[in-house]
Amino acid sequence: MSIGSELTPSLPKSLQPTIVRLLIVVDVAADFELITTTLEAAGIVFIYDAATTPELYQQSLQNHTYDSVLSAYCLKTLSGMEALQLLQQSGQDIPFILVTDRLGDERAVECIKAGMTDYVLKEQLFRLPEVLTRAIQEGKQRKQQQLSLNQAKRQAQQEAIINHIVQAMRGTLVLDDVLQTTVNLLHKTLNVSRCLIFQPDSDNQMKAHHVSEATAQRESLIGVYCDFYRYYHETLSQGEPLVLAQIDASLPEVIQESAAVCDICAILIVPLLYHQSYLGGISLHQCGNQAVQSRQWTQDEVALVSAIATQCAIAIHQAQLFAKVQQQAEREKLLNQISRTLNSTLDTDEILQEIVTLTGECFNVDRVNIYSIDTEHIKTLNEWRCSEQVISALGMKSPVSEWTDRLDPSSEFSLHQVFHAPIYAETPQPAPRLAMMQQLQVVSILNAPIFIRNQLFGGLMLQTSTQRTFTPEEIQLLERIADQAAIALYNAQSYEYLEQLVRDRTQELEAQQQLSEAANQAKSEFLANMSHELRTPLTGILGFSRLLLEQIFGPLNDKQHQYVTGISSCGEHLLALINDLLDLSKIEAGREELSLEPITVEAICHECLSVVREQASEAGLQLQLDIAPAITSFVADHLRCKQILVNLLSNAVKFTESGSVTLKVEQTAEYTRFLVIDTGIGMSEADASSLFQPFHQLPNRSPRKYQGTGLGLALSLKLARLHGGDITIQSEEGRGSCFTLTLPHQIPN
Repeated sequence: MSIGSELTPSLPKSLQPTIVRLLIVVDVAADFELITTTLEAAGIVFIYDAATTPELYQQSLQNHTYDSVLSAYCLKTLSGMEALQLLQQSGQDIPFILVTDRLGDERAVECIKAGMTDYVLKEQLFRLPEVLTRAIQEGKQRKQQQLSLNQAKRQAQQEAIINHIVQAMRGTLVLDDVLQTTVNLLHKTLNVSRCLIFQPDSDNQMKAHHVSEATAQRESLIGVYCDFYRYYHETLSQGEPLVLAQIDASLPEVIQESAAVCDICAILIVPLLYHQSYLGGISLHQCGNQAVQSRQWTQDEVALVSAIATQCAIAIHQAQLFAKVQQQAEREKLLNQISRTLNSTLDTDEILQEIVTLTGECFNVDRVNIYSIDTEHIKTLNEWRCSEQVISALGMKSPVSEWTDRLDPSSEFSLHQVFHAPIYAETPQPAPRLAMMQQLQVVSILNAPIFIRNQLFGGLMLQTSTQRTFTPEEIQLLERIADQAAIALYNAQSYEYLEQLVRDRTQELEAQQQLSEAANQAKSEFLANMSHELRTPLTGILGFSRLLLEQIFGPLNDKQHQYVTGISSCGEHLLALINDLLDLSKIEAGREELSLEPITVEAICHECLSVVREQASEAGLQLQLDIAPAITSFVADHLRCKQILVNLLSNAVKFTESGSVTLKVEQTAEYTRFLVIDTGIGMSEADASSLFQPFHQLPNRSPRKYQGTGLGLALSLKLARLHGGDITIQSEEGRGSCFTLTLPHQIPN
């Protein structure tokens, strides 16, 4: 029966009055009416169940939750004290109020000690609403305090466990110790049947790595795989815990079967997640009869395990980083050892043996070998084995005809590329090859090719007798080691070839050096003698022609003046040719020495421009000077630098029919650059490439129109390089040229 259950039904829930649920234990109808009338008169909104027998009373307590129990003290079949005891046995912590005709002081004290909340005499029943209201409020406050206390205890417990794990993490770098401590603490704290931590194996399948020490038959669970992780992978990898209070028929069949095998009746899995990286999970199992047992995982328990999972994920991530750093250090150490071996000897066999030895120790495999491929066979050259029990493959040969599929560069399993087979027997292979690998007890293979001069020489192969999947980092490392092996083989082949070549070339060079020294000596003597012999009469010719042109001894007619001018011009040309030849000879013989000194940029530019100014004026050309700001000086041989610039400017004026010739100066932190820019005839790229050859003349140009010795640019280039610099050209036919003289600030000795 309910009273007031339909009052104010149209009001919002927040404004509806609080309904009190009561269990009234009386066996006299008048008492029911008296109690309910009193409560209604006081405005209390309530519903109630009536219990007149012990059985009905117990059944009500079992099936419903109440705010209070109102009981008569003396019933025909049940006393008030017995009613109180049954309430306490039910587990409901609610007020118990007696309604009685009389109650002595001793009896009242006895009831209060037993747990009674309060009592009301029938003659003072008007007090019942007040007593009931106060008792319910105090009960709620007591419950709230108890909840807060329990929450504080759970929070303290959670923090204590987390602190314990954090301290374990700080106290050791051994991840296994940290994770084992974690599962032990969770097992004890949450009172479960077992606690496990799963982590992915090399195939990314979740395997049990740590099991709480209090777990029954613990050793049999280490290394097992879990179908829960596979089936609920998407949920767990997103960071959502898996909470199953009971394994029943509503779950997938594979989960029911997996739970049955492990005797699991309830399970909680919290994923280990670090920055969206799925690192495994913590599993809590409650074991027993699945048909009758279950476990309600509370929010506090899930929160506790989640907080610990966060700490474990951090520890695993840090351990992985540390392991990667160590692995990288070991790999670099291995490569450095191999490099030192390459630099310490030219013995090919010694180097390759050291490579397979260091590789085997680094990768922790059963066998490492280096093999070669020739026109007929594939042969093992060098080998390392982890123990004498491993069968040797050294010296084994296999006909190339059995490897045609692997020698095809386009094949999926070609020896021209990295080949990785975690289970070699599952890859398509001819029967003889499979038989050979079975004889050698090979299960997994990692092979990296060795190329010499872009030709496949052979390969470096790792072999294991148990299944192993190599990581991308390990594959990359093996490729780098194969490159080192290729260098060793290339060096050995090159050294052999070079030794013979050096012997042959030494003999040739000795003969050539003798001839060259004799030729240089003869050339130097010839040029020195010819210089003296030619200069003496040439000086006389130039002197006499100058006197005739000055007409000191009488006037010359036009024809005479023309001939004498020709004699003087030819003499000057011949003298310039002799001087250039002597300069070239001295440079090539290594007898030219520079006299370095600081040179003012503006001064030397004006000197050089003054030399060609008259020639430019006669051709109607503009001479321009462009010196970048802040450029003051540089260091060079003044005479030779001027000689270079005059040669470049003279050429520019000579091959420019109209427009301008510009001398531009730029400077960087390392170089000073002189750019001679003209608007002349220019040249093709092919002509520019051979411009600096001695006696070179541009094709399709009239030598009479553009006269010169043909040695000026060749000499200028040699003088520039003697300074440690260079001369470059940019030109376009019909649009002019730009010659750039680059001189370094630091002149080589």
